[in-house]
Amino acid sequence: MPGIMASTPCSKRLLVLLVMATFAACGGEIPPPPTEPAGLAIVGAQLVDGTGVAPVADSVIVIRDGRIQAAGPRDTTAIPAGAELVDAAGKTVIPGLVDLHAHYGGELAASERALKMQLYYGVTTTRSIGSDDPEKVALMLEANAGRPDLPRAFTAGRGFSYPDGFNARIANTPTSEEEARQMVREQAALGIHFSKMWVNAVPEPGLKIPPEIRAAIVDESIKNGLIPVAHIDEEADAVQLLEAGLNEFLHSTVLTFGPGAGVPMDDPEPSQATLDLCLAHDCAFTPTLSITQNNWHFAEHPELLDDPDLRAVMNPAALERFSNPETRARIVDAPEFEDRKAAFRQVQDFVKTIHDAGIKVALGTDSGTANVPMGWGTHHELELYVEAGLTPMETLVAATATGASRVPPVGEADFGTLEAGKSADLVVLDADPLADISNTLTIDRVMLRGEWVNRDGLLPTP
Repeated sequence: MPGIMASTPCSKRLLVLLVMATFAACGGEIPPPPTEPAGLAIVGAQLVDGTGVAPVADSVIVIRDGRIQAAGPRDTTAIPAGAELVDAAGKTVIPGLVDLHAHYGGELAASERALKMQLYYGVTTTRSIGSDDPEKVALMLEANAGRPDLPRAFTAGRGFSYPDGFNARIANTPTSEEEARQMVREQAALGIHFSKMWVNAVPEPGLKIPPEIRAAIVDESIKNGLIPVAHIDEEADAVQLLEAGLNEFLHSTVLTFGPGAGVPMDDPEPSQATLDLCLAHDCAFTPTLSITQNNWHFAEHPELLDDPDLRAVMNPAALERFSNPETRARIVDAPEFEDRKAAFRQVQDFVKTIHDAGIKVALGTDSGTANVPMGWGTHHELELYVEAGLTPMETLVAATATGASRVPPVGEADFGTLEAGKSADLVVLDADPLADISNTLTIDRVMLRGEWVNRDGLLPTP
């Protein structure tokens, strides 16, 4: 139009200069250009960044716009002028914990409470693995999108089993390859991130998902941008699934469910051929030791129940059961009790074996099942990995960077370590977890996406 300057970069700059010149000619003072917010700097803590490198004893972590801007030694990491300073001398900062195996039962409100319990305990990323109806899928997607009172969440929607198989009552149960593919497509349409199969022993033989249907689920999942994962407990199933294209397993190949559960095995170690196959396929295991050991742990250690935070997150029925001295005595005095513990030590040996072979171990708990308290169970799982022979540093990597690396369906995770460019998900601890892994429970503050979490009110009231 005549009389109106065309909107081009040059004309815009000229217009700005004319306005500024006019403003100055009238005696006005030209305002300085706007500056970016200075952000926040956590100063003086020991930094364990989740990558496995040596800790930084006296660190600076600079956070702005929800992300780590810089993290390193105080003497080489600049603090922006005007940044809010947080004095963390004497404390340790670790990445927010990543729990790759949780279930959210009950009504939607109960699932929200469970997610809040995890965040209270510094679990900033979780994966709901196979028991979500569409309403709960929507909740997990809301949490994933950035809801501040819930951890980042990923979901497998509703998992897959076989008619009359393990967890068939809550699962998709296809009886043909085409039916399996259609069910995968229906789940993918909900916006989920994973597909999950229960491929494990049940009391009657022959009720596991047949190999050809497993292969169809894996193939269709990959075609639809989903990551397939499987609950297994037999080595032959691991081999078949690896060859079909799946490379992430829940639990272990030491029999911990079904016939013979709790009985030591004569030869619990995976074969070298299977270890080599796992390495060739970049395989990972999420061992979920807690679900086995917690069948008796609170009976052996009832003093744990004195912790009010633990009591708040325990399944009410489990809390009542383990609070009963007679129940505890029946568990620890049972003739098979030592066999159960010996079988569990074999599962821990399995974790050490695969870790030493170079196979990835990521943290998962089966939280939400009766004996694994949300949030607290994640910290207990850390202790069990250290008992298995991993170092505290290796265990923290399993619970942060490794878990994060197994989550995104596309691309690399932008969380899980405290490095420049990553999401500012972190936990400030009052004591050093490298000296004693149980010190991860000494939580001072939790940050999610660069904002301090208001932990007050996250736990349910008695």
